Amino acid sequence: MSQQTLKVALVGAGYISDYHLGALRALPGVQVAAICDLVANRAERWALSRGIPNSYGDLGQMLEREQLDAVHVLTPPQAHIQPGVQVLEGGVDLLMEKPLAHTSAGCRQLVETSQRTHRALGVSHNFLFFPGYEAMVADLRSGRLGQIDQVDIVWNKELGQLTGGPWGAWMLAHPRNILFEVAPHSFAHCMHLVGELDEVSVDARDEVTLPRGLRFFRRWEIRGWKGNTSVRMRLSFIDGFPEHYVHIRGSQATAHVDFENNTYVVQEHTPQLLDIDRYINVTHAARDSWVQATGQLARFVLGKAGVVKAAGPFQASIAGAVRCFYESRQGTMDERLSGELATGAIALAERVAEAAALGDAASPPQVSVPDELPEPTVLVIGGTGFIGKALVKHLRKAGHGVRLIARDPQGVAPELLALGLDVVKGDFTKIDTIKPALRGIRHVFHLARGFGKTWAEYLKYDVEPTRVLAEACADAGVERFIYSSSIAIYDAGHPGQAITEQTQPVPSMLAANPYARSKAENERVLMELHGKRGLGVVINRPGIVLGQGGNPYHWGVAEWPYTSVCRLYGDGNNPLPIVLVDDVADAMVKMMDAPGAVGQSYNLTADPCITANEYLDELERRAGIKLRRVPMNPVRSYVESIGKWAIKTMGRDPNAVMPSYVDWKGRTFASTFDASKAEQELGWQPVKDRATLVEIGIHGPADEFIR
Repeated sequence: MSQQTLKVALVGAGYISDYHLGALRALPGVQVAAICDLVANRAERWALSRGIPNSYGDLGQMLEREQLDAVHVLTPPQAHIQPGVQVLEGGVDLLMEKPLAHTSAGCRQLVETSQRTHRALGVSHNFLFFPGYEAMVADLRSGRLGQIDQVDIVWNKELGQLTGGPWGAWMLAHPRNILFEVAPHSFAHCMHLVGELDEVSVDARDEVTLPRGLRFFRRWEIRGWKGNTSVRMRLSFIDGFPEHYVHIRGSQATAHVDFENNTYVVQEHTPQLLDIDRYINVTHAARDSWVQATGQLARFVLGKAGVVKAAGPFQASIAGAVRCFYESRQGTMDERLSGELATGAIALAERVAEAAALGDAASPPQVSVPDELPEPTVLVIGGTGFIGKALVKHLRKAGHGVRLIARDPQGVAPELLALGLDVVKGDFTKIDTIKPALRGIRHVFHLARGFGKTWAEYLKYDVEPTRVLAEACADAGVERFIYSSSIAIYDAGHPGQAITEQTQPVPSMLAANPYARSKAENERVLMELHGKRGLGVVINRPGIVLGQGGNPYHWGVAEWPYTSVCRLYGDGNNPLPIVLVDDVADAMVKMMDAPGAVGQSYNLTADPCITANEYLDELERRAGIKLRRVPMNPVRSYVESIGKWAIKTMGRDPNAVMPSYVDWKGRTFASTFDASKAEQELGWQPVKDRATLVEIGIHGPADEFIR
């Protein structure tokens, strides 16, 4: 690499951008000067939180002003070609996050543009730079593995978007798109190890219908041949124990790279007798796995302590790809970053799509709406979430005209659109997108929450936008502003105590929980505006909300590090403050015109009649699964969190927050919740029958998400 400082910029402020930023900051002589995103506000937030000097909403403007040496394009696959060509024609080197493009024709266009402009083009296929994979390739090419008989490439990982959205994501818009979003990881391995396949056959199975009415295949079996070498690729996107590996069987040895556990194991014959040979292979494989796993654990701890960088294997692999790009960009590009390999991977994706006979384009779902709709007088912010959907349905059932704010109107579920809504593109953190939507509005429901990890981020992206939104509503003459807070603001760890709306939050608990602190601060700000500006504020604090569309692995019930493991808050034998989502929505609708509700707050919970253990019993029984339960005494949880905080503090992690024992004790729900005020003042009648709560709140979500 040159001794001259290189100015680099990122395009796209998604999750992968942090990995590239970390990789760039680990390189000497590289300055990350700017980030660009189509949503300028998102780019600004990203830049401010990470110390990037400049942010842009226009790529051309960034290229003109920044005088860059290289740009990393980190956008979704369908948005690679245009910005990639623009960067190269702007005289700047380009590193593209996989895939190079979503069509082989687009890949060829980018390669040709790179050659014509004499600018470097690299493609980051991240899993090609894992140390274990590099060792496998070295063994393969040295002849250690012999003649290759079989190559198995497995990607068995749950795709979270299938249950949580966003439903407007490109990868879900057509069943073939997953082949160009996730599958290129596996196709790149295939191209790198054996090259272009002679034959391809495909089975796409386990079809599901998504909320937008589109199709998705959750399991794929792809078979191919390269000469006499058999290649099998399996992709599964269902919930289950995660597996991601490449296995090669050769005439001399087998080699196995486990990307999930970051290990590499070779098994080959020794000069010993058969039984001794087998013993040596088993023990040596166990030894190698143990050594590598121990090293990975050590790197994790040292990374959290700030002693080493790029501690995680995925981060380390991206760092390897980025470093390799800058080392080879002025010479011959490493084969793993080459446009040739990237184009071959997408050509294989096209062959797989053709063999699966999935078609070329998706037809948007047809949604019929009522012919006559009332004028919108109710604005819902956060109406595409779990509680928001139920609220919108109840509002329309009651005859109210509803205007819905959505960051991505294309992602609004057809079941909501069919109700007849005025859907407006907007973001509550950008008041200019909200003010026009207040025209004709009498009631505003604010269910959205800002994004953040630290208290500073919550202040900027939740508390301050909520204040500005409420002031705009006061200026527009909105009659009632109904805000959804949370029972997370309470300390519920005292046996025999009944929590009412008068119970005050504990400052030390709020300091340790930025989410709860933001809710409490929003309540304070809104009540202050109620007193000063006369804004008709009404606050609701839902309990553990269950029902249709809810995730049965509810974090109010227990911690879920994995869907097979739950860490109970305490012993799990205290009754939980459960409430059904339809009952919450019903209470919120009643807040619109209930006499005396303005200036009041309401707890929304049913009578406690189900403990965490009973909840898990019902979930196991209904879903036919067995969960591993780990009772966590609050003292143990607190000590563990103190240890994590200490390690993060040593590593100068800006997100490290001093834990609170009160916070952990409160999660046990030793206290009970009193929702009688809502029943008396709103005329609210939540479901209290235990059998009904179980059927709707536990069995229903189990059927939807698991069975």
